[in-house]
Amino acid sequence: MNKIIETFLKINEPYAGGFLEFPERGRFYRYARAQRRYWEFMELTPYRGGNLYPNGGLHEGYETIMQPSYSYTCSGDPENVKKLLRENGLGEYAELLNGQFISPKWVSPPHDVGGNGYTHSHPNYKRVAKEGLDSYIARINALPGGDFKEGLLEITDGIHILRERFLAAVKSKNAPEKLIRALEKVPFSPAGDLYEAIVAWNFMYYVDGCDNPGRLDAELIEYHNGEDMTEIFREFFSNVDMCGGWSSALGPCCNALTLQILKAAKGMRRPALELRVTESMPDDIWEAAIEDIESGCGQPAFYNEPLYQSALAKRFPDIPKEDLLQFNGGGCTETMLAGISHVGSLDAGINLAAIFEKYLRENLPFAESFEEFYRKLLGEIYKTGEKTAREINELYAHRAEHIPHPVRTLLIDDCIGNQKDFNAGGARYNWSVVNFAGTINVIDSLLAVKSLVFDKKKYAAEKFLELLDREDAEFYSELRRCPCFGVDDLEADELAADFSGKIFGCLDEYELFGGEGFVSSSIQFVTYTGAGERVGSTPDGRRKGEPLCDSLGAIHGKDSRGPTALLNSVAKLKLSKAVGTPVVNFRIQKNAAKTALRPLIMGFFAQGGMQLQVNCVSREDMEDALLHPEKHGNLIVRTGGYSEYFNNLSDLQKRTVIERTEHE
Repeated sequence: MNKIIETFLKINEPYAGGFLEFPERGRFYRYARAQRRYWEFMELTPYRGGNLYPNGGLHEGYETIMQPSYSYTCSGDPENVKKLLRENGLGEYAELLNGQFISPKWVSPPHDVGGNGYTHSHPNYKRVAKEGLDSYIARINALPGGDFKEGLLEITDGIHILRERFLAAVKSKNAPEKLIRALEKVPFSPAGDLYEAIVAWNFMYYVDGCDNPGRLDAELIEYHNGEDMTEIFREFFSNVDMCGGWSSALGPCCNALTLQILKAAKGMRRPALELRVTESMPDDIWEAAIEDIESGCGQPAFYNEPLYQSALAKRFPDIPKEDLLQFNGGGCTETMLAGISHVGSLDAGINLAAIFEKYLRENLPFAESFEEFYRKLLGEIYKTGEKTAREINELYAHRAEHIPHPVRTLLIDDCIGNQKDFNAGGARYNWSVVNFAGTINVIDSLLAVKSLVFDKKKYAAEKFLELLDREDAEFYSELRRCPCFGVDDLEADELAADFSGKIFGCLDEYELFGGEGFVSSSIQFVTYTGAGERVGSTPDGRRKGEPLCDSLGAIHGKDSRGPTALLNSVAKLKLSKAVGTPVVNFRIQKNAAKTALRPLIMGFFAQGGMQLQVNCVSREDMEDALLHPEKHGNLIVRTGGYSEYFNNLSDLQKRTVIERTEHE
């Protein structure tokens, strides 16, 4: 053990020590060594009983300056590590940290809504469970020598060390014999039954860093022999929840495990379940899904399987159908292919409302027609799209050179066969998801400008802007009476369709460094409040600094003609151009969900709707939770792409969820 690693182990910084342990080696090897050292010396979460281990939070009770990160490879502050180096007589190694730990903030504000070079993904859990990691080691050993091969072997050695540490922990606590036997076998040998496969899944979930659990029903069904694993799935979901984990798709070929997973998820916050709906989806799956919705957890969200498949095939015509069937939203719900893709999710978030608000004040007085005003606005948005694509490509090039990801290189096809790092394009498919925020705000603002300035000519442009900036109460009432989106209005919906089609397709022409291209999305989760803080008053009736619209549904309070009218309008958007996922928030009274929800969803999907996520929590419960949060620790609401504890939201976010129209 050399002086560098000895020094860092003494101060409990195994990851930083591993990274610097062999400074002459390449970055891939050094990151792998860092990960191995972290697994070797990290403090384990205690075994608290139950059928699965590890459990609890990923880094529970173990704080270090540098830690592994599933998105950025490593998280932490390199400046503090440099300080430690200097304090311990190792200052000459400080330059090795430059630009290599945390991805720089590449995307310019305000166009970082919901992401800035972030990367979610799904390991190929199925392959690990089916083949065992020993088969991976055999493939690695067949590679030519060098840092890539030796780095991957460091990772597999580290996983072996971690598994042995976990085994010692459960044996010391007299864990159930079946858990001990399973951990003695998986993940290095193939799982022999469903329980062993779930133990392997849980283990590899922690190894990857607790991101997405993947396609559980589709990939575990081959192990099912009629046993009921609902409670063990629920135990796994509890781990996912405690780790703040993300998404898991169900279907489209529903099976016995689909039903068990839905039952296990009842009342749970995570994982965010994505039910891939087909016309032939069985009644019992519908019933279980709606029971979950009625429990108030916002689970599952509903996805139009045929339309997702056709939209993905159109966007990426060279991807075989069998690979497209691996669809699973990652993170909130960014579209990716489980086990075989690297997806920037979210790499950037274009704040359409910010672009519009600046453009409005600079250009409205000079516009001779609405058509000219609209056309030039699109041009400004396209300029931002081009700039965003360029910044993301610069990020990808930097990451490919400086920030490899050995763990995901091991776990995601086809990095080993390509002999290429995950962050350098080694996965089978690579694309970037870009978020579009404020879409509905801009549509309603355009409708107001068209009506009051150009069609009715009620206000000259200068007066319109003056009243807008003054936030004149009477003027704002008039803005709210203008044509708007979400009420099945032909004029409004035609403009919305044209705008959304042009905007969501504006990145299609750009190439992506090392990948297939860009994919548009609209996933606001909780970012719509912060995004709105950067935007002045807008003609949709929004005041300066107020939140943007939280999804591709109507602005709160404007969907005044009922749920069918709302969904009819949303279906007219060019949703398939935003296949990264176009999130729609929908709130329905609990007593109406059982009878109304299924026909509403199927009617919406038949018209072109792609995604719907449903809240079924009463206004009264949320109002009480505002006043008495201590009584509502388990109250869950659906935000843009996932479910969240109500108490975890800011007061402003809580209020916006309460203000969503509740449909009967």
